[in-house]
Amino acid sequence: MLVLIPPVFIGWMVREGRRAPAQAVAAAGKPRPSGADADKGLLALFDGDLGGAKVKEKVTLYDEKGLFDYIDGAAPIFIQRHFRKLATADMASADGADIDCAVYDMAEPTNAQSIFDAEKSAQATPVADFPDAISGPMSFVFRAGRYYVKMTAFDKKAEAALPGLAKALKGKMK
Repeated sequence: MLVLIPPVFIGWMVREGRRAPAQAVAAAGKPRPSGADADKGLLALFDGDLGGAKVKEKVTLYDEKGLFDYIDGAAPIFIQRHFRKLATADMASADGADIDCAVYDMAEPTNAQSIFDAEKSAQATPVADFPDAISGPMSFVFRAGRYYVKMTAFDKKAEAALPGLAKALKGKMK
């Protein structure tokens, strides 16, 4: 019976649109963007120079309810860490290779750090000159500010493009 309490509680929070309180002010001392402003900021990460990569179609946004459709069983882990919004894009490297990019707005830098630490694989390799980044076969994961980013390549050409895309995205994250 006690085993059912956490999933039922999380389901209720998601259904009712509630979340545990997060800090009201970001680390920089400025109010944290919310609603449409935060969505625009998340979408803006995919505009302009992306290290040679480009968005193939449109960027898709997911809220807490949609997160279950996107990552299914892992959604509660993100929601417990104050997940706010997810932006995903099918992308292409400069030479046309396919990349999947997911940028999670975790509301606060400490939440992004928490999910980065929780999902870190023992097989992942730290990336030189890129703190808070790890890479693995066909993947590149990093966190910057309140964002947690997971990128997946589908061939070796796309894999070679991941560091450039990561650096371009990180440069836009404030």
